[in-house]
Amino acid sequence: MIVSNMKIHKDCFLFRFEFGMAASSHTGVKPDHVIIWLDKNMGVYENNKSSKKVLDENANLDRLPANEYSPEIDNLIFSMDPELNGENFDDLVKSPLRMFIDKNECIKCINDSIEAKKQPFLIASGQMGALIVPEIHKKLSRYIYIFCAQINLHEEWTQPYETDIEIYDDEKGVFARVLSDIGIYYLLKGQNGTLNPTNAIQYLHWARRLFMSASKLDNIKREDYLKCVRDELTELNVSPSDGNDNDDPMGEDADEPQMTR
Repeated sequence: MIVSNMKIHKDCFLFRFEFGMAASSHTGVKPDHVIIWLDKNMGVYENNKSSKKVLDENANLDRLPANEYSPEIDNLIFSMDPELNGENFDDLVKSPLRMFIDKNECIKCINDSIEAKKQPFLIASGQMGALIVPEIHKKLSRYIYIFCAQINLHEEWTQPYETDIEIYDDEKGVFARVLSDIGIYYLLKGQNGTLNPTNAIQYLHWARRLFMSASKLDNIKREDYLKCVRDELTELNVSPSDGNDNDDPMGEDADEPQMTR
């Protein structure tokens, strides 16, 4: 019976994985964003795993959105088969997050990503940002986020690049900004009138998902962007309510709608 249950749970695991892959690749497009994080502390694998998981899971468009049954299914799978532990499951779904502690390796990843026609979004600590921003600010202008504990300590070196970077001292704020900017990136791709309509729809659904994920983190409604997504989907003869997303992710008590990146 144990062997039989293990097979059932393995099959369930594989179904979730394969369904997730099929859901993200049923069109001719795949996510092409990559988040590159340069930080001597955060770049160490064992450090701050929970924070990195929050960003990774919200930015990973290949991963099926979690639902109320996901923890129960995962617990059953992992309890019946120790080989299918949480880290192995996460490794099967390719993460958009790349962590670095070395500046040169980080720059190589940025260049390789651009060459592969992927859009990098760079998070850097204040210390590492001072080293890398002068070299890459033109390539990644407006897609660079300095995440530091004390903003005032980095005012001098950041001043020449104030039009290229954003500076944050709170985790939820920088994560939400990155997710929102990736959402804008896919919204703009979805608005490209030369695209195959099916591909445009996929980009727009990804944009909506990212905007809502950002709003759940920082409690700022992005209704202007969500409305833009709805309008674009309507133009493509798609119901804006298709799928499981909720266009009002925070409920009636949320702040007034506002536009923010």
